[in-house]
Amino acid sequence: MSSHPTHAHLPARRTLRQRVKAWPLAGKIAAIGCAIPVGFFTLLVVLGIIIAIAAPELAESDEAAAETVTETPIPTPVSAAPESVTPSAEPTDTASATPTPRSSATASETPTPSPARSPSPTENPREASAVVTRVVDGDTVEIEGGQRVRLLGIDTPEQGECHFETASARMAELVQGQTVTLTRDGEDTDRYDRLLRYLDVGNTDAGLTLIQEGLAISRYDSRDGYGFHTREPQYVAADSATAMQSCAPPPAPAPAPAPAPEQNASDCDPNYTPCVPVYPPDINCSDISFPVRVIGSDVHGLDADNDGVGCESN
Repeated sequence: MSSHPTHAHLPARRTLRQRVKAWPLAGKIAAIGCAIPVGFFTLLVVLGIIIAIAAPELAESDEAAAETVTETPIPTPVSAAPESVTPSAEPTDTASATPTPRSSATASETPTPSPARSPSPTENPREASAVVTRVVDGDTVEIEGGQRVRLLGIDTPEQGECHFETASARMAELVQGQTVTLTRDGEDTDRYDRLLRYLDVGNTDAGLTLIQEGLAISRYDSRDGYGFHTREPQYVAADSATAMQSCAPPPAPAPAPAPAPEQNASDCDPNYTPCVPVYPPDINCSDISFPVRVIGSDVHGLDADNDGVGCESN
């Protein structure tokens, strides 16, 4: 007898379902986890194939529909020549077919007041440009729109003080009617609602110029209780190097000469002016209180140095 097993002794072949059931739980979970993305990917591939097949057909149908659209011509209006209206001798009840010309009303142009202009911004957000329309004094100006600007870090004479007019005139010479650059440094306005700014005309700092010319002083900075400003060191250095223009009082007018004593013409010696008593008797400079000019002979001997003027010490 053969020792090989017969088919009756072979184990029965298991189905796929039975094999899957025999898997451990971890294997089943891993299989399900792999099957989900594989199925999703397969679905995307199928959808892509369907869209690729259908897209040319949709494009062809859109082109066919576009070819069927016909353009409707836009009628061109025909301008009819105006017909002359012939006045009728007798009134008729029939309405005239001639159109009445439409009167064209011309709209009157009403000037619109221009709003107040604010300083135009520049590339630097802390800078703006504006035109100076008026100079209030040496450290305050007015720009277009009526806004006043107080220059940072300087102080000039007030009205009634020495060199008020000089400082104001110099500031006007620098900035009046000019487009200037206004630069903010610290607070925006003061208690009088004036803009606090440096004022530059091109490369010229107007405030620094007045300090350098002795018409302003460096003030309103960290030295007197205000905040530090960027140009403070430069302003203080210029102020220390330049003295304020002096305010010497004007010279007093020369006193009027003392009036000569009133005498009758017959009592005045014709050799002198103003009037001195007739010689004789002889008089000295101590007998009169004013200098005299010798216009004749010095009979009284009043012109000791013979320069034509006597009694100079009087």
